Amino acid sequence: MPTVTALHIYPIKSLGAITLTEAHAVMEGFKYDRRWMLVNTKGEFLTQRTDKRLAKFHCAIDSEHLSVQFDSESIDIPLGEHLSDTTRVKVWSSCLKANEVNPQYSKWFSEILDQECSLVRMTEASHRYKRLFVDPFKTELSFADGYPYLLLGSASMDLLNERCPESIPANRFRANIQLETTEAHEEDTYGRFSLGTATFQVIKPCARCQVITIDQQTGESGHEPTKTLATYRKKKNKINFGANTILIKPGRVGLGDRVERL
Repeated sequence: MPTVTALHIYPIKSLGAITLTEAHAVMEGFKYDRRWMLVNTKGEFLTQRTDKRLAKFHCAIDSEHLSVQFDSESIDIPLGEHLSDTTRVKVWSSCLKANEVNPQYSKWFSEILDQECSLVRMTEASHRYKRLFVDPFKTELSFADGYPYLLLGSASMDLLNERCPESIPANRFRANIQLETTEAHEEDTYGRFSLGTATFQVIKPCARCQVITIDQQTGESGHEPTKTLATYRKKKNKINFGANTILIKPGRVGLGDRVERL
């Protein structure tokens, strides 16, 4: 029976992961997952697709602060801090309201990235939804690209690394939930399932972009694993790896929890 081996959140979209032993699952994604985002002067999100340096920002979180480090520099951001005025931001085709956290933090990121940008966060004014082609036909969403959760099985990683000429770590795929599995890509077939006290639903395999070629520690990129995946996971010009997943019932998920298919 598949079991949870790792849980990750990515508090600031496209920046480094935080690994957890337990996570609170709500409709938009795990608590604190992709609730902050860097945007340019047009309100458009910054991404590793266009600036690989974002991978080199490392994050940590406690009960009061989100800490961000880049090389020898760091800042501590109070979890609840934000300005009162809202601003319009854009994630792909989604437009929604968000609040800048503090111009001081925006300046810190702007100086490191050598471009003017702002750190914004989701607040009570932020509402984002995604339409689905299957029941329940709609889900709430954070600043994530397209779905609130990403599921990845160990057997999928094992098969990739058997075929790939270089070793690829699972963090390239920026999953929220990693599972110990026995069959490659079995996570694509789960449908509705429970983990801990939460209920999830797999919607479809996840179509991957060039971010999977970026080393999440150094920010350097190459051709793998895209080149290898294209030989066996390409369908209609899309390379699929991992499973896009939504939440049906909120709850807690922890390491060692078992998948119960419903």
